[in-house]
Amino acid sequence: MASSADRDVLSTNVKPVNYDISLHDLELGGKFGYKGKVQIELQIQTKTKAITVNAYQLSILDVQFVYNGADSQPASDISYDEKFQRTTFTFPKEISPSQDGLLIINFTGTMNNSMAGFYRSKYKPTVKPSKSVPIDGDDHCMFSTQFESCDARRAFPCFDEPNLKATFDFSIEIPEDLCALSNMPQKETKAGREGFKVVSFERSPVMSTYVSQIGLNPDCIHETSCAKIHSIITGGIPAGAFHVPI
Repeated sequence: MASSADRDVLSTNVKPVNYDISLHDLELGGKFGYKGKVQIELQIQTKTKAITVNAYQLSILDVQFVYNGADSQPASDISYDEKFQRTTFTFPKEISPSQDGLLIINFTGTMNNSMAGFYRSKYKPTVKPSKSVPIDGDDHCMFSTQFESCDARRAFPCFDEPNLKATFDFSIEIPEDLCALSNMPQKETKAGREGFKVVSFERSPVMSTYVSQIGLNPDCIHETSCAKIHSIITGGIPAGAFHVPI
């Protein structure tokens, strides 16, 4: 097997520990855009003024780095490497080695039709779908993620390499008549903007980015229906868990 020295990989100056990913303002129609915020807990291995992540077909709105829970600084420069699907954030002050760094990124993306990243696909419903499900001609749209082998970077900025494992906290704002699915059981559902709710999930085990998953169940009008679906799929894993926990 080739070593990292034989491949073009991300720098080892930082290591992800946990991702807190929030997706909101989903546009269920039109351009199918969405907004997101990812807060990545980091271990800083060596002093640096720049942090590079993987990002592809995303627009970065703003970036901040919080050092030891107190000292915050915005990125002074954001540069893109389209060929290698990377984005580098440069900061005014040098960041010293620490076990307590937090990289906060606000961004926008698109639920594409390429079946990669956070994507949409068409289907013909066999039962009456929820009112919020988008219609495209005779078809309806459903939304899911496909991150293997390196397409998590299409959904949110991340360290999208299999050896850079971390835990994941997902939350997503969706219409009240839809269900959200992820690797882990649902943790909490609370009110969002009018007609929407915010669904959050339990923290995942340590895993690679390509294993993480989130999606919307378009034919789930009631939460009890979602529970029945997942009891069948996973053999009793709690509702909301799309994959059997690792």
